[in-house]
Amino acid sequence: MAVRGRKPTPTVIKLATGNPGRRPLPKHEPESAGRPVKPPKIGKRAGELWDEVADFPWLSKADGYKLHIWCELQAQFERSWRAMVATRIAQLRAVSSELGLDPPSRARLGADAKTKEADPADKYFE
Repeated sequence: MAVRGRKPTPTVIKLATGNPGRRPLPKHEPESAGRPVKPPKIGKRAGELWDEVADFPWLSKADGYKLHIWCELQAQFERSWRAMVATRIAQLRAVSSELGLDPPSRARLGADAKTKEADPADKYFE
């Protein structure tokens, strides 16, 4: 069953955007530091896509599973986009947006924003 309402905004994104709601940030949130880990059983083209995308600074270890899905869907799209059904293309677009791979979602995530000096978000975007 789906949960109603908007998805909660991760603390990292609140920090990157300057905490626009000015609400207190959670103190005991689990960290997802580190780079995404490449899965051992990934297709050839999907592996090449992984190597291109996995070094984006806003992706963390927790994004690895979603990144794997995106790589496999994108490789399938490149192989034969005419054979893909609309729902698979919709999944590809949704995952791309969630990972910040298109300009509007990157802007929403604050990935392109210039950080100020002594910004608390710096520890998340090294």
